[in-house]
Amino acid sequence: MDLAKLKLFYTVAKFGNFTKAADFLNTSQSSLSRSMQNFEYQMKTMLFERHPRGLTLTFEGEKLFHHASKLMLKNEAFLTSFHDKSEGANHELRIITTPHVGSTWLMSYLGKYLEVYPDVHLRILCKMENIDLQEADVAICTYIPHHPNLIQHPLKSFPMGLWASHLYLERYGIPKSAEELNHHRIISYGDNIISPYGNCSWILTVGAKPHHIRKPYLKINSLEGLVNAAKKGIGIAELSGEWPSVKSSNLINILPSLQAPVVELYYIYKENMKDSKAITSLKDFLLQRINPTPLTSLIEEKN
Repeated sequence: MDLAKLKLFYTVAKFGNFTKAADFLNTSQSSLSRSMQNFEYQMKTMLFERHPRGLTLTFEGEKLFHHASKLMLKNEAFLTSFHDKSEGANHELRIITTPHVGSTWLMSYLGKYLEVYPDVHLRILCKMENIDLQEADVAICTYIPHHPNLIQHPLKSFPMGLWASHLYLERYGIPKSAEELNHHRIISYGDNIISPYGNCSWILTVGAKPHHIRKPYLKINSLEGLVNAAKKGIGIAELSGEWPSVKSSNLINILPSLQAPVVELYYIYKENMKDSKAITSLKDFLLQRINPTPLTSLIEEKN
């Protein structure tokens, strides 16, 4: 089996689209498509079912993807152990997360972490979609389902709520019930019901008629943009009071007695990376800082 083409196959299967895979691999779509056609010829079977919206794996393709996934994980684990030298050696820790988590919430912890672990060099990749551990050592995001080979530690719960500015409420009034949201300007997260930050559709359905979804006054696929739009008085947004940008604002939590959803943030890494010192040091640090215990300090634990 051509291992170079197996790696290309793995990437194409992961993205389910030649264009996205070609962009990731920094090659052309036509070249990648020809490589996959040659690989299918070498394997003497069809690996993909091609359709206008992308690709799906055949039964044989599913089997090969499972095999390729295990090989990629073993290769990454070997490279990590190969470069993982003594406790005092330099480590690079690659973190993939969403833009809002990486630029605000996580930053409130990293300064102290780097004081305790100065030999760890952090590299943070922020993405709106396709958060994939093939690009990093750790993912900090909502739960990734259907991946039994991942270790996923709950980090923090973010209760959601309805938030608006004094400016908006003075102009349009304070809704006294969820049903009254039908007569207010709603700011929502983009076109998708599910965002990288969890389910942000509650504001579109709470208090509405069954099977009815409110039409937003403004849609934006940026959590920071959602906060700023609410601060400017554009409308009412579904946010968490635990986010630093909301905590530091003058936004008002309206209808706080409503039972709102909770977004769970997880610290995620591959099972075969559980002995990595850099990965476990950041996990333990964050868990200690978020849920402090009086047992011992992290500096003492490190020494």
